Amino acid sequence: MKRLNRFSEWLLRFASSQRNIDRVAMWFGGGVSVLAATFIIAVIVMLLHK
Repeated sequence: MKRLNRFSEWLLRFASSQRNIDRVAMWFGGGVSVLAATFIIAVIVMLLHK
């Protein structure tokens, strides 16, 4: 069997932990929420500035 490189081995170990998956999902979800809120505020400001 071909040996995986170090990054692949680390990624497999990281992905095997549900806590790590939850943490990444929380960070990603939080980032998307902040971007969405910023976009909505920008649209409201542009509409009110007309």
